[in-house]
Amino acid sequence: MLVEALDGLMPAKREFEKPLRTIVTDVSSEGKNVTVRGRVVQGFVRAGDGIVVLPVGDDANVVRLERGKATKEGATPYSYASSSAPSSGNAKNASKEKEVEDIPELQNCALAGDIVELSLSGIDPARLSPGCVLSHPHPSLRPPVRRKFEARILVMEHLAVPIIRGSQVLLHMHSIDVPAVLNKLISSERRSGGGGGDAHGNKPRKNPRVLSGGVTATVEITLSERLVIEESNECKALGRFVLRRGGDTIAVGLIDKVLS
Repeated sequence: MLVEALDGLMPAKREFEKPLRTIVTDVSSEGKNVTVRGRVVQGFVRAGDGIVVLPVGDDANVVRLERGKATKEGATPYSYASSSAPSSGNAKNASKEKEVEDIPELQNCALAGDIVELSLSGIDPARLSPGCVLSHPHPSLRPPVRRKFEARILVMEHLAVPIIRGSQVLLHMHSIDVPAVLNKLISSERRSGGGGGDAHGNKPRKNPRVLSGGVTATVEITLSERLVIEESNECKALGRFVLRRGGDTIAVGLIDKVLS
């Protein structure tokens, strides 16, 4: 059963056709250049590309690129999704990944899903830190840098203290933690065992006073500083987060709307 389940797993789609988003996890100086390590969450990057570092907004150039473990072991960056005898469940996906291998423009570059080490020139090392996002330099292809957003959250079942309007929390997103305030509780609905909310008397409540354990809610959150954030349907990695309080996780959420 386990083998069958694993065989039926579909590899995650590599969204290389979207604008570049690389989340920085480590920074070090290397002579006159700066070396950054991170994960390409969407798009692709090549040596010679110009990029912009957000949220600071500084431009830089990629002078060297080294992909992660898959390539070093003699496989292609796409081999995790391919096999010599793919099952009927994932044959179509494996075929698509094979097509990616054959695109000349995507050779010698890092694609969405790759762990990458980049050497950057033209930027001060002090302007880079873990949590920064490397993006396509064109203004229309950059993610928003904002402090406020609307989100759907799921409150943890065993919540000791209910969430109220004005609650101060710590928002964790990929590799960073930022203080935040829930400044609006827009609506809430208690999860039911099955069927629609109305059938179980769980109609959405507008402007609830508190959020207790086990509810889903729409809230407005304001951050203490500007972050690179996006709607979750545009970029999953920059649109999902965890809310913590006193060292405990109290809710998980997805960004629905970035507010100005």
